[in-house]
Order: sequence, then C-alpha cells, then structure tokens
Amino acid sequence: MFAVLYQGYVKPGLEDDFREAWKMIATYFVKEKGALGSSIHKSEEGYYVTYSRWPDKATRDASWPKDDDSVFESFPDDVKKAVFTLKSALDEKKQFPEVCMKIIEEL
Repeated sequence: MFAVLYQGYVKPGLEDDFREAWKMIATYFVKEKGALGSSIHKSEEGYYVTYSRWPDKATRDASWPKDDDSVFESFPDDVKKAVFTLKSALDEKKQFPEVCMKIIEEL
C-alpha cells in the first residue's frame, strides 16, 4: 500500500470551506479512483494534516492531477471546483512538502 501526507496552514476564515472541499475530493477518490481512504487532522500548532491511502503509488499518480495534467479535466465539475476551493484556502507561504510513503506494515 501507499500513503501520502499533506500538511499546511489554511487561511483564517476558510477552514470550513477547506474541510468541505477535502471531504468532496476524498469521497470522489474513494468512490471513483481506487483510494482506500483519507483522514484530516488539525495539529496543536494550527496547521492541517491530511492523509490518504492508496493500493499503490501508480494508482495514486494516475488519479491525481499534476500541473498541466489532463487527468484533472476528467473530474466532474463539482470536484474540480472543490480542488480549486481547497487550493485557494491554503496559505501558500505556510505549506510543507507532501510526504509519499510506502506502507510497510499496518495493524
């Protein structure tokens, strides 16, 4: 299995928008793209941490758009809007790089 950890600060006043957009995107990836699940957390320091699980890296890479990727164009309009909302809610100056991980063992 494969997992990706995303971390970053959300702009003040956009927390609810961020969570709703995350929920729509995560649900879409589980129902339509083979994701195994996702969770969202808020650290004591105030930044958000989301974690998604996939059967493998290839499935995740084929499902998530890169810059100028046609995969994004295949998304339903409401999911495209949610991706835009999620990205707009993030404070670009306070982001951490995504962490991609191969799951070695899970209990």
